[in-house]
Amino acid sequence: MDGLAIAAALREIGTALEGGWVRAIHQPIRGTFILRIFSDAKHRLLLSPRDAAIHLTRLELPNPGQPSTFVMQLRKHLKGGRVVSVSQHGWDRIVELEIERRSGSRSTRYALIAELTGLRGGLVLTHGCRVLGASRHDVRNPIGATYAPLPPQAKTDPRRLTVEAMRTLLESDDPVRAITRSIDGVGRGTVEDLQARIAGRRSGAEAASKMLQAVNELLQHVEHPAPHVDRANRRAAFYRLPPPAEAVEAFSVALDEVANLYGTEDAAGSDEARALRRAIERHRRTATKLRDWLDASAEADRIQALADLVMIHHRDIPPKAEEAVLVDPATEESVVVHLQPALSGVENAQRLYERAKRLRRGIPHVTSRLCRIERELTRLERAEKTFHATGAIEADVAPLLRGRPASPKRPPPRGGFRSERIEGFTIWIGRNAADNDRILRAAASTDVWMHAEGHPGSHVIVRRGTVAEIPQAVLVHAARLAASSSKARTEKRVSVTVAEVRHVRKPKGAPAGLVHVRLADTLTVEPMREDE
Repeated sequence: MDGLAIAAALREIGTALEGGWVRAIHQPIRGTFILRIFSDAKHRLLLSPRDAAIHLTRLELPNPGQPSTFVMQLRKHLKGGRVVSVSQHGWDRIVELEIERRSGSRSTRYALIAELTGLRGGLVLTHGCRVLGASRHDVRNPIGATYAPLPPQAKTDPRRLTVEAMRTLLESDDPVRAITRSIDGVGRGTVEDLQARIAGRRSGAEAASKMLQAVNELLQHVEHPAPHVDRANRRAAFYRLPPPAEAVEAFSVALDEVANLYGTEDAAGSDEARALRRAIERHRRTATKLRDWLDASAEADRIQALADLVMIHHRDIPPKAEEAVLVDPATEESVVVHLQPALSGVENAQRLYERAKRLRRGIPHVTSRLCRIERELTRLERAEKTFHATGAIEADVAPLLRGRPASPKRPPPRGGFRSERIEGFTIWIGRNAADNDRILRAAASTDVWMHAEGHPGSHVIVRRGTVAEIPQAVLVHAARLAASSSKARTEKRVSVTVAEVRHVRKPKGAPAGLVHVRLADTLTVEPMREDE
């Protein structure tokens, strides 16, 4: 979804959800969140930042038995709260849900910010502009810091376009890319649909005028959507699409019909047909994300210009400033630059230089990968047509159906650590600081890490394996082991920190056994006794 599609979806979302109460939050699959909200009726809001998707949904998605740490944090702060507002940042793919939660006579407001930007997208939970948690690690918004929004893009508001500006864009070498990079809120698919409307227009002025008219019609559909779904090509739009697309009653219905979430695909057809369709959708999603990255990489020059400004004026920037208004000596215009308050002016400039450098360095790699993905997608689409005609899958296409190869199993750590088995699960217990480091390095990112809160002691790792949910009895047993393997072993009740290994990091240069935990939960247990 591009910025205009998100704005159209929010017309339905705001009407349905504002004033409603958050009753449940879960994460049915990785990267996709569902908020159940009761207002005049029961509604489900789907948020999928990595797929750049937000809409009301009727899909019945499973609720995992063991929620992620971030979901538990969302439930703690948002469950039972009232949705005050749902808003979009301009035409950007940034949506903010303001939720008020009451406790007696006291009320607290939180903001759930959805950065629906594809590959680098995520959810951020804030209170008073301070980051409480996030769905993924983001150096721009560490936990506890002031929320730093995505830098604004130098794009033109589609409501302020002129025929002359549109003609310049249409006469460029790659009009689709030029328009996507220059006009706010429009994505590649939308621009291609607009171009199809002006096909055959020879005159530059005539084509530009027709294109501008099409953009204005699109803006009217944002306010008053005319949702269509093309089931054959799995496309949904808030505006009219050519046949075989059909009109549907709501944009959310169209988006539901093309959603490619695990467990929601039509069960009809053979396993081979479903495998082909999943592979095609996987390649399409990857290609979209790579194109989004390349579009964002065009910002490298602008980011470097901001870094130059910060370096020029670094002596005038006060300490701990969150933003600075700096004058560009070349144009004598004022420019607002967002800063990291914990960094000095020179360090902020270096951070921006490094970001611009990373973007430029990644362009050839991403371009090469995009070319490969597009070639594979063409082969898969051709293979799907062949399969429907002959019922057979070409041998050279079969490897593309398997997706990402499984990660090799990590060898067990070496050392004197203890190991236990309970209900089929392996538990590692470090005997000393060096063991603690070893078992953490050897653990998989989805394994569960435990440690007695506020007391020296052993690290405990519960190996998840291929199981999605670890039984509560196993987690409690491991927590008791962590409590009994610490200096708090003589206490009656001990609080044990619980986190997935991916949220546990050993700082560079830190002594053995010392770690930093980003997102965690707590289990309060009785330490294991010697006779157990």
